[in-house]
Amino acid sequence: MIITLAGHVDHGKTAIVQALTGINTDRLKEEQARGLTIDLGFAYSTIDSQRIGFVDVPGHHRFIHNMIAGVANQQHALLVIAADDGIMPQTIEHVQILQLLGVRSGTIVLNKVDLVSEDRLRECHIAIREFTRDRFLQDASIFDVAAPARRGIDALRTHLVETAGQFDSSMRDQPFRLAIDRSFSLRGVGTVVTGTVTSGKVTIGDEVHLTATNDRVRIRSLNVQGLDAETAVGGDRCSLNIAGTDVKEAARGDWLLSPAHDFPIRRVSIDLTILNDFPRAIKHWSSVHVYHLTDHTEAQLALLEGNAKEPGTSTLAELHCNEDMHFKAGDRVILRDRDLSRTLGGATVLSYSHDPSTRRRSESNLSFLRTISGAIQRQNHATSLETHTSLGLINIDEFARFQLCAREDLISTLESDAVEFTEEVAISSKNFREVSAEVLKTVEEFHDSHPTQEGMTISQLDQKLPTNLRNLQFVLDRLVERNSLRHIAGQYAMIEHKAQGPSYDTSLFDQVRPMFDAEQPVSLGDVAKRLHIPFNEIENAMRPMVAANALVQVNKNRYFTPERIEELQQIVSELGESNPFTVREFRDTSGLGRNLVIDVLEYFDRRRITQRRGDSRVLLPSRD
Repeated sequence: MIITLAGHVDHGKTAIVQALTGINTDRLKEEQARGLTIDLGFAYSTIDSQRIGFVDVPGHHRFIHNMIAGVANQQHALLVIAADDGIMPQTIEHVQILQLLGVRSGTIVLNKVDLVSEDRLRECHIAIREFTRDRFLQDASIFDVAAPARRGIDALRTHLVETAGQFDSSMRDQPFRLAIDRSFSLRGVGTVVTGTVTSGKVTIGDEVHLTATNDRVRIRSLNVQGLDAETAVGGDRCSLNIAGTDVKEAARGDWLLSPAHDFPIRRVSIDLTILNDFPRAIKHWSSVHVYHLTDHTEAQLALLEGNAKEPGTSTLAELHCNEDMHFKAGDRVILRDRDLSRTLGGATVLSYSHDPSTRRRSESNLSFLRTISGAIQRQNHATSLETHTSLGLINIDEFARFQLCAREDLISTLESDAVEFTEEVAISSKNFREVSAEVLKTVEEFHDSHPTQEGMTISQLDQKLPTNLRNLQFVLDRLVERNSLRHIAGQYAMIEHKAQGPSYDTSLFDQVRPMFDAEQPVSLGDVAKRLHIPFNEIENAMRPMVAANALVQVNKNRYFTPERIEELQQIVSELGESNPFTVREFRDTSGLGRNLVIDVLEYFDRRRITQRRGDSRVLLPSRD
């Protein structure tokens, strides 16, 4: 069992650990000189055959970030309160943080009882019971202790041993995760990292992912609760000797993960709880500090239900983080106000934003998040999958990484009637049927109004339908596979449709099409010269070809075939998927000359596919 200390500065947390184990957890020279815990301290002891580890945390408000780094929800809390001071500000904040992070087991120590009268002692007990009412410590045992004199220590030790005998972690079936809280190098050993196993298990010889290097490292040896071991499991406090490229880069805030579940993200939906005693309303787009076990970043807090929320309330919200984080569904995080330097509340991570075009405040999205919250509480991956796919297409691999589950756990749901899927993506059957019906209806109406044209391009369908481009492409591909549509020359048509004949000069089109479908499409002026046709005449001849979607006019003098434009749009989508891209990057990837590149990118800008920002371009979200 791992015990996390908590309590106000100078209430005797370190002294209690030393009385129980004989170990002074203040390892830093500055800590020993000042008599003040600054960083995390650790002690391990075998007491009556029970191996117990202690995580000593700072009690000073300036080091609250270090306190949070020492807490995991599989731990037992030991709240220390000095009888002469009583309940103090950090007593309150530490208990709030423990509860927000999901700690459910604890013991209370009333220390320094030798410094107060019996009347004061009774007052403290009454105040503690009042303070812990309706908190996770409301039924916790209280032990009167005077640590230096060892008064009450034996009774406390016996209680902790009994608690350890009944204590167990419930997270061992999940993939491996460990948040690193210390990293150091030992001569003859190499890099050693320490932390509490958040979930899963790890064994000597395993290869795991180190987020500091974005590469795999090998576990050379490990130590659990201060003893050499072959395996560490969820809830264990351990140190690991790791080997691999640049392992010295590892530091507090980095992670060791199952390689199949690395998934850095910056934007997540959360279920936020605001503390009752926070002094002001939380406003939309507030700047906050986010603490996720040992990791930390700054973020903007986007409220999804109104523009302000009062203390003591709960609400759905989003975190837009400044750096990559390694959140998983159901993780607990602590939020602190950047200006007031105090804890504002905590949150449960619900969903990553796989579709930036989703209207985040829409009732459908809020209903989705409420359903997801319930599924996470029940650890029901099937419901989570069905609910995610109800909003649109999801990447199955990304979903499994975020949910911290194996793809095999999802097979029964994927193969049910509730989901349409391929190897890579999935969408709910209901969503698929709705979009399919809209597609078929739109294509039929197009045939009725444009009988001379072969069919509709995906761009035309995208403009007509209330779905995003990824969903649309998936549905179109499946309809073609099932012979509900046919796809010829970049156009989608009903199986039975036969165009009544083009409305343009087909002989001329046959001559110009290869020139516009080339790797380097020529300008209309060059086409006129090659065919010895006056420019005005060929310009007029192009209009019905553009109207029939046989050609795409990029600007006054540039034309492409729809297929060539779709190829170039696909390149833009791939380049801009995660980062801005430059003209040069698009030129090198597409193979177009510089003048053509500029013409094409400006066309995509006008179509709101891309947007220029300085010397780069970004991919804009697909329209709903």
